[in-house]
This record gives sequence, structure tokens and C-alpha cells, in this order.
Amino acid sequence: MNSQAKLGMRSCRGQALAESAMLLAVFFIFLTFPLMNLGAMGMRACFVMNSAKVGSERACKALTYRVAANVPAGTLANNVPAEFVARTEVNRYLNSFSGARVIDVKTGIVDIDNASGAKVGPTYAPLTSRPQDGHTYYIDVLVRAETDPLLSYKGGWLGDIPGLTAPFPLAIHGQRVFENPKGLML
Repeated sequence: MNSQAKLGMRSCRGQALAESAMLLAVFFIFLTFPLMNLGAMGMRACFVMNSAKVGSERACKALTYRVAANVPAGTLANNVPAEFVARTEVNRYLNSFSGARVIDVKTGIVDIDNASGAKVGPTYAPLTSRPQDGHTYYIDVLVRAETDPLLSYKGGWLGDIPGLTAPFPLAIHGQRVFENPKGLML
């Protein structure tokens, strides 16, 4: 009788071990894959954020906002306008990675009055007039993009869930101080 009791306990232990493998598989499918998706989406969102940062960093060094600068031949000055530089740099940066697509890039001007702290903008056109003193001007680069999930589940009973069954839309700003405020009127 005692040996049968031992056999019964062994079979219970074996059953628990067999069931734990099934339970681990379910946890792996329902927890690990969504966490991997979330990690991939976060990484791709960082790429979009860095593209806005790089676009604004390069655009803030431009001599003009919308039209090419009139610079003498043979000078080291760059005559490419800020809008074009920002768009080009954002596209170049995001095309280096898979899973993120640029929808739109807008470049605006933010005017901050240093005395009062009042902020105007972003204005998506060249300035018509520019106060001379006491103002700081920023280039604002708005990047609208979509990031794909790592593993995309198409259709089914879930429907369209951004980040799980559909691309996740993002709108991210990058701002830097414009280095040549006179050029914001061109």
C-alpha cells in the first residue's frame, strides 16, 4: 500500500511538470510577443524623435528659411534653406532604419520675447517683420511618422489597434535656436 501511495505522488508530480510546460508556452505567447512588440515600437519611436532632433540641429544653421541664400561663389557659406535641410535630414535619418515611415515634415518658426517670455508660433511661413532686440527665434521641425509593430497581426477579431495590428502614428517636434535670425524673413 505504501508503494502505491508513492506511485500516486510521482504521477501527480509528473502531471504538474507536464502542465507547467503548457503554461509557460501560453505565457510566452501572450506576454513575450506583446512585450517584444512594445520594445520595438519604443525603439522606432526613438528613431523618429532623433530624426526631428537631427533635422532641427541641421536646419538651425541655415542662412535663410525658405529660399536659397545669395552667397558669393567660393565662400564656405551654405545657401540651402532651412525647410529643405530639415526635410532632407529627417528623411535621410529615418530611411536608415526599417519600421518607421515619414508622412510629413513641417518646419516652423517660434518667436520668444525674452522680456515677457511670450511665445508665438510655430509659424509655418517666413516672418514678415522681425523685432531686432530681445527676441529668440527657434526652428521647430514637426515630424509626422508611422512606426510598424515588430510582429503585425492582420485582421482577426482584434480589429485595427495602432501598434498591434496597425502602424502607430507619431507627431514629434524638435526645436533649436536659429543662428541667423535675419534669414527668417526669406
